[in-house]
Amino acid sequence: MTDTPTNDTASGLPPGVPPQQPQWPSPAGAQPRESRGVAFFVAIFLGILLLVSAGLNVLLLLLSVGSIAGGGLGDAAADYGEVHVTGARSASRKILQISVRGAIAEGANPLMGAAGGTVSQVQRALRYADREDFDGLLLYIDSPGGGVTDSDRVYKMLRQFRADHPDVPVAALYGDMCASGGYYIAAAAQHIISRRTSISGSIGVIMSAWNFAKMAQEFGVEQVAIKSDRTPFKDMLSPTRPLAPAEREMLTEIVDELYDQFVAVVMEGRGMAKADVERAANGGIYTATRARELGLVDDIGDYATAVAWFEDQLGEQVRIVEQRRRPTFADLLLGAFGPKVEASAVDRLLTSTTGPRFLYYWQGGR
Repeated sequence: MTDTPTNDTASGLPPGVPPQQPQWPSPAGAQPRESRGVAFFVAIFLGILLLVSAGLNVLLLLLSVGSIAGGGLGDAAADYGEVHVTGARSASRKILQISVRGAIAEGANPLMGAAGGTVSQVQRALRYADREDFDGLLLYIDSPGGGVTDSDRVYKMLRQFRADHPDVPVAALYGDMCASGGYYIAAAAQHIISRRTSISGSIGVIMSAWNFAKMAQEFGVEQVAIKSDRTPFKDMLSPTRPLAPAEREMLTEIVDELYDQFVAVVMEGRGMAKADVERAANGGIYTATRARELGLVDDIGDYATAVAWFEDQLGEQVRIVEQRRRPTFADLLLGAFGPKVEASAVDRLLTSTTGPRFLYYWQGGR
């Protein structure tokens, strides 16, 4: 059977050419549709970015206003909760643990205006202890020290708390280290417990600075400092010139005075004679055994030792709890909460000023 060829003569087309679709006329007055170019979509994208930016600016403004009105929104709106650390969970006597970890340094969030650092953390914890009427305080210290002023502020707050609450026992327990400013704070406690692996001591003051005078001379680098003849010490510790003998004497006098203050704090806190304190206060670091021999610590142990001491003081079973802060929306938004805060404490301590600082700090404990 053979196919019969199709006859396209009726349509007027040659054989094999498909018929064309009919063209419908456009409505009267209709304009031809134009395609949208890249500029249109770029404008839409920029508009969305502008709206998001405006929304964030309004949100940050509200947060800032709340910070000013409430003394720091990060504190006022924060949610705190107690976490059991150790001891008998059923015990009615509660001991509040206040942790001092890392470099002792205070800072502030420039946007929120809320303080964030060792001083403010201890201050909040002491206010909480006062409000909730705890039966004791445990200072958990794992720190190489820090700023002279920050260490002294924490020490004075703890001493004031003890004066206001004479019946509340206060003990200190070391972590890996409790050096320099860390020990300065520990001296505020009635009883100090060192782990057998802890390093402590480094009682003293330091201020260090880099000096590139020889290198600057070799490479022809000169720092121009305009100062009055009446203020010859104004560019003291300039890195591009040697330290003058009179400048070194001036700085040494300050270090000696701050050292005497450290010695006085240890004498007051530990009830030691000045000669005994000065024998230990040579800037050296000590093992737990040696620190106990020198009178710097009372006991070698751990949390169990601390619990036993509190139970001996109070005559009942105790449980140790810690107040921990949950992140707020502002913290999550601005990244102001988490390990980054503690990790940046050393950087803030050592680099956030215009020059060297006087420190109760063990540089080997970074």
